[in-house]
Amino acid sequence: MIERYNNKTPGSIYGDTDHYNYDSSIAFNFSSYSFNSSTVVLRNHHYPPGGLNTSNFHNVTPGIVEMTLAAERYYPVPNHSDPVANFSAWCWTTQIFQADFYLSQIAYYPRGSGFPERQLGSLYWQLEDIWQAPTWAGIEYDGRWKVLHYISKDIYQPAIIASYLNDTSGDLTAYVTSDLWNEAHGIASMAWYDYNGTLLSGPTNTLFTVGALNTTKVLQTNTSSLPYDVTTSLMKLNITATGSLPNSNETKEFKHEYIFAATKFNNVKLQDPGLGMSYDNATGNFTVQATKAVAAWVWLDLPAGVLGNFDRNGFWLLPTDGLREVGFTLKDDGGDGQWMKGVTVRSLWDNTQP
Repeated sequence: MIERYNNKTPGSIYGDTDHYNYDSSIAFNFSSYSFNSSTVVLRNHHYPPGGLNTSNFHNVTPGIVEMTLAAERYYPVPNHSDPVANFSAWCWTTQIFQADFYLSQIAYYPRGSGFPERQLGSLYWQLEDIWQAPTWAGIEYDGRWKVLHYISKDIYQPAIIASYLNDTSGDLTAYVTSDLWNEAHGIASMAWYDYNGTLLSGPTNTLFTVGALNTTKVLQTNTSSLPYDVTTSLMKLNITATGSLPNSNETKEFKHEYIFAATKFNNVKLQDPGLGMSYDNATGNFTVQATKAVAAWVWLDLPAGVLGNFDRNGFWLLPTDGLREVGFTLKDDGGDGQWMKGVTVRSLWDNTQP
């Protein structure tokens, strides 16, 4: 008997596997995985091999260059006049690329639970840093969440919807994937929008049933049949499903949102989303709203010295979404009782500003 994880039959799609690649030009090809994001350039925790000179950047700069190329390849990159703000924006942009990259991979693999390979999940490297450096980690050395950890928290939910584009054929599909141990039922909603926030079509609603640890298709179309250009529009996908968590008979509601958008945002004319943010002292939550146009990769940022995490971050926001409440868990206010006044909000559009 050959154990499944050791089945090396030619052409076999079974078994455990891992993949490493460091070429941003094929970052969103589902066979490539994974990538770093930036925090700092110089690290002094270990001397470089071959000498004691800590100013030797040779071992660090190639990775920095690849992250820079990735940011330039897919996103509008910052060129702020303030050098500190510019460096911060560059670090954030590499974190968006890392999160976007992992998102596409993590959403892809579980879909295989409904395919012949019966893919039942994925793990990614890595959770947290053990020193300050540009790494694969989703949580920084001090406990601060990078964009990746928020995105992983979202896409690893028990029931999700995601879209998949075959760039060769133009086939565009959407699947609902469930990690629940029992059948789940729900409704999938899909609508197309212009980046200025105008509704182009929809929403269209599709009822679905997805089996335990399984997936089901809720959309099949082709980009050639769409009446609008996918580089100037986006599709918002939502599901509301009912089911039970493992080892529970209690029926719960599960919701998930996913955005299908152009891979290369540097070709998209992003508009000022008119982001507004407020803080509620009574609830301890923040409220964010896009008042003018679509806000891509909305990011709430904490002031220096404050440690905590939002219940969601790095999300998309449309004017039609109205007010979105974002919960927050404070771990350390750094001795500043007015820390909330230093919280800022931005989106990818801010990279285009001087």
